[in-house]
Order: sequence, then C-alpha cells, then structure tokens
Amino acid sequence: MSDTANLPLKIFHSFEDLYFEKDKGQLFDKIFSKYIVLVDIDRHMDLYDVLVLLSKEHRLKFDEMVKELRENGLINE
Repeated sequence: MSDTANLPLKIFHSFEDLYFEKDKGQLFDKIFSKYIVLVDIDRHMDLYDVLVLLSKEHRLKFDEMVKELRENGLINE
C-alpha cells in the first residue's frame, strides 16, 4: 500500500479507536477543523475518503496535519 493510502488509513483507524477517550475527541476535532475545510466534501464520503482527498489535493497541508496528530499522540510514527 502506498504512503498516500497508508497514512489516511492509519489516521482513520486511530480516530475510530481514540475519539471517545478523554480529551482525544476534542483534539481530533480541533486539528481536523483546520484541514478538512480545504477539500470539497461529498455528503457520501467518509473520513477515510476525505483524508485521501486531502493527501492528494493538498499534500503539504496533509503533512502538517499528520505532524500535529503525531505531536498530540493521536498517531504513532
């Protein structure tokens, strides 16, 4: 699996696993709200699809988001 597909999947799984842990959901919301607005979202898209689109259309911003997620302990290296 390519890096473009692997990182969005890793983020998606982390989101599903950690969102309801104390304070983690708020961190995800805060980080995602800065970056998800950059893509045109279809109402039928799930988070994984949105993350793939972000990684393809706005790679530098996607990389910034990944860095923030790692700094906040929401995904591993």
